Amino acid sequence: MNILQIAPRVPFPPDDGGKIGIFNITKYLSLRGHNITLVTFENLMDIKKDYSELQNYCELFLVPKNLNNSIGSIVKSLFSNMSYNIEKYDSKEMLQKILELLETKEFDIVHIDGLHMARYGVEIKEFFDIPIALREHNIESIIMKRVSENAKNILIKSFTLLQYKKIYSYEKYATNEFDKCIVITKEDENTLKKMNPKAQTVVIPAGFDTSFFYPLPVKEVDFSIVFVGSLEWYPNVEGITWFLKRIYPIIKQKIPLFKLYIVGKNPPESILSYNSPEIIVTGYVKDVREYVSKSSLVVVPLRIGGGMRIKILESMAMGKVVVSTSIGAEGIDAKNDEEIIIRDREEDLANAVTDLLVDEEKRKRIGEKALELVRKKYTWEKVAERFEEEYLRLIRQRGD
Repeated sequence: MNILQIAPRVPFPPDDGGKIGIFNITKYLSLRGHNITLVTFENLMDIKKDYSELQNYCELFLVPKNLNNSIGSIVKSLFSNMSYNIEKYDSKEMLQKILELLETKEFDIVHIDGLHMARYGVEIKEFFDIPIALREHNIESIIMKRVSENAKNILIKSFTLLQYKKIYSYEKYATNEFDKCIVITKEDENTLKKMNPKAQTVVIPAGFDTSFFYPLPVKEVDFSIVFVGSLEWYPNVEGITWFLKRIYPIIKQKIPLFKLYIVGKNPPESILSYNSPEIIVTGYVKDVREYVSKSSLVVVPLRIGGGMRIKILESMAMGKVVVSTSIGAEGIDAKNDEEIIIRDREEDLANAVTDLLVDEEKRKRIGEKALELVRKKYTWEKVAERFEEEYLRLIRQRGD
């Protein structure tokens, strides 16, 4: 197949969940013999980065654009019918490049990553008779709804509630325009179907890279846990803040030698302020495996979000026990207390972590089960095969 892939940002380096999801779709479809043309925004701060590894798997076209948030643009968005998070990806230059590629190259299908870029699928549909699929990495309206519900500041709560209503309206409309909406979890599919019963949906999960994530022979630091996730993403910041304020003190009281690693790029000052010999805020690290390997377990205390946490799959692939909230574990078909530990109440989550930190045999047993699960269901090779099957089906249907 000749595939035109349209993404909101350059998925390289693949150092957060969004980039990992986009990069590996590109990589593994390419490895299956398909030709990928990737057109994406390049943030002005990233210009002149080396994308040669990404270009091993695709022909890359970049459209420069400032995607940084600004107070002025946020205020201006209050008077728009479109959510700020969606509107900032509007670009005449991007549309021009996409139409130019469609006019000059032969494509079998168009793959669009994320609701932020859905507008371009709607535009393509007006001019070209080609199947178009939308990969919903999250149900964006649900994320904003959860942000609003958890906000304490009345101004933030009011603003995010307004944004939620705008995103919901757009998501309901936009998802009706695609030949297929490919969601990551069954929960997301159910949510989307309630929002738009006419949406044509299929569930294809995320995966992990077997060549990079596997158990490493590293000695664990006693009584240590790790949180891994981009700290540019609000749900991660909210989740680890909740953990630090409400759960960490309970564990620390029971296990004084308890150590927490917080690994993720661009931590805000609110997280950096916790940095100490017991709470190590690393910022960006090139290889997260060092911290996952030496930690006794991985914690995912998310209360906001959607889609699937690829970091959970990667941790399981390294044979680690993951302790997560229900929201954090959404989309992962793992048995609670056998392949993953899921707790939502603060005291329950703290007790689960404490119990595992002192029970090495239990950690080993659950970690082995987790590793077996992800190798069976969640490799990127299997995910790419599912995409290939679905896209060939869409192409055949268009030809009938």
